[in-house]
Amino acid sequence: MLVFAREVFVCKCPTDVPERDPNATGLAAEVRFVRGTEADLARVDMSHHGEEDLRQMRERLDRGDYWMIGEVDGKIVTYTWLLNGKVAAYPSLPGCEIRLREDCGYGYDAWTPPELRGGGLRRVGFLEELHILRREWGPTWEASFFVKHQLEGATRSLGQVGIPIIPLWRVWLQKDRTLAAERLSDDDAAVPTFL
Repeated sequence: MLVFAREVFVCKCPTDVPERDPNATGLAAEVRFVRGTEADLARVDMSHHGEEDLRQMRERLDRGDYWMIGEVDGKIVTYTWLLNGKVAAYPSLPGCEIRLREDCGYGYDAWTPPELRGGGLRRVGFLEELHILRREWGPTWEASFFVKHQLEGATRSLGQVGIPIIPLWRVWLQKDRTLAAERLSDDDAAVPTFL
């Protein structure tokens, strides 16, 4: 499921956002969000996941990460992982970790089956993950990584429901395979640890 990325943006979004997407239709209007458990691993679509994915998911559950599942008629149609900790990693850019400020949670590894993308599931899922972070752990911000080619579309889509994406850092892999970062904001909500 990991997609190698050479350039990403560390961004933050507020957790105080509208309750729902008033324009959601289709599955995005029907989806119900629940906290995933080990038992839900049996429902993961193996045509898009392998045994290594399931092993990583078990590890995440064991360490207490929150698995937010979006389901319709018992089928997982989207999911996201949430972390309330001091350091978060972006595994598809080796060595890329960020230190999180106390008021900042972390959302990562969001996934929707390719055949269901483009229907607003990720947008309503993002709203829900922001609510969960605020309700479960209290952060006023969520840090996330956005791959360079996805940032503009995500900004437009999430902006439709009142979620601003605030870029904090640009991080990229240099030719010598070391990481570099450019600060885009004076905000210290999420700071690369490799600097």
